Parts: sequence; structure tokens; C-alpha cells
Amino acid sequence: MQQRNKVYFLSDFHLGSPKGEVSLLREKKIVRFLQSIENDAKQIFLLGDIFDFWFEYKRVVPKGYVRLLGQLASMTDKGIKIDFFCGNHDLWQRDYFSKELNITVHTQKTEEILIDGKTFLLGHGDGLDSKDFKYLFIRYIFRNPISKAIFTSLPATIGIALANFWSSASRKAHKEIDFKSLGDKEPIVLFCKKYLQEHKVDYFIFGHRHLITDVNIDNKARYINTGSWFDRNPYAVWDGKELKLQEFEE
Repeated sequence: MQQRNKVYFLSDFHLGSPKGEVSLLREKKIVRFLQSIENDAKQIFLLGDIFDFWFEYKRVVPKGYVRLLGQLASMTDKGIKIDFFCGNHDLWQRDYFSKELNITVHTQKTEEILIDGKTFLLGHGDGLDSKDFKYLFIRYIFRNPISKAIFTSLPATIGIALANFWSSASRKAHKEIDFKSLGDKEPIVLFCKKYLQEHKVDYFIFGHRHLITDVNIDNKARYINTGSWFDRNPYAVWDGKELKLQEFEE
């Protein structure tokens, strides 16, 4: 049996977007990718916005995604560790992933993870621009327990319909900027540079921006953005010695 020694990083599947049949094709492709790495993966980090919307009521979760969820459950049953970082589209988690799928859920912006002696700073990538006061305020409102309680009080049909409308509106508003590089002014790049002033990190890996990125940060670390699965199939993989940014080819 092949040794499981690789760590995979993926983000921004946005399942559910823009409509069911298109999302289903993307979901099936993602499942095929996950099946292709079952024999060598020891850990998988899902870095947010896996779903275009996710909200867990006490006894209700969003309809669909059974292929992906079943595949993830099958992988954790085989001993593959899976970590999920909440994104700005799928931030409202309870305990469904941890109890039903045995997945570790991370709700903080970033977290340092030590892998094979190397320090990885991981997160979805939203909320890292300290000057984007508008977004930071919105992020605070959506993550506030009071907001969550108010949303929970809505009937699931109404709440999910509203959330899907907000997700769609947000995506359309940011569609152009999501695929446009800002070069040295990229907020995540600026964040990485500032973080390195006080911390030692070997690799920064984020999603959120939908831009496949692999850049050197001040000759001290690498920043990789795993992009989105809307039109390409990107992922990063660590084999114990080297980190590579690749694309799934069927």
C-alpha cells in the first residue's frame, strides 16, 4: 500500500454557485480529485468558501452536496485528517462537520500549523486588509452571535433564500476584482510582509482572492493562493520536503 505522506490545500469551490447543474459538475470533479489522492494524502486543508452558502440550524443543514460530504466522511474514516477553515461564504458552522464527518473546524482568521518541521500560516484570506473598514465591519456583524441568533429565528426556507441572495449579490459585486491582480498592493501580500516582521513563517497559504498565486515574500517565505475551482482546478501539495502549486488533470 502506498504511504500516505502528502498534505493538500484547496479552497473556493463555491458549491451551489451559480446554479445547481453547473455546481453539480464541479462537485463531481472535486470528488474525482479527492478520490485520486486517497492513497497518498495524510491531511487535507479546506481553506474556506467550499460552499457558496452554508448555515447550520440546530437540526437542519443546507440541501445537497452529498457526493462531497460522503467522500470527505469516507476519507476521515480511512484515517485521513481533514481541517476546514471557515470562509466568508460558509462561516456559520455548528458541529455537523465535527460530529458527522470527523472534520476539525477552524473559525479564526489565521492559524500557524507546524508540518514536518515547517511553519505554515493558513486561513481563508478574508479580513486581512486592516484598512478595509467596510468589510471588517460587515465581517464583524456576520460573525456576531446576535446576528447568528436572529438568522436562526427565521424559517429555514426564508433564511436560506436570503443568504443565497446575499451570496450572489456579493459575488457579482466583486466579480471583476476577484480575478484582477493588484501586484505589490495585494492586501494578502501586504499582510504577509507585516506578519513576517514579528513571526517566522515558511509558507503562507490562503484562498479568497480567486487568483492562483505563488510569490516570494521578502526572501523569507512563500505565499501561495490556491485560487478557485470556477474555471481551473488548482491545489497546493506538500510532500514533506517541497510545496508545489498544481492543477488537477483528469
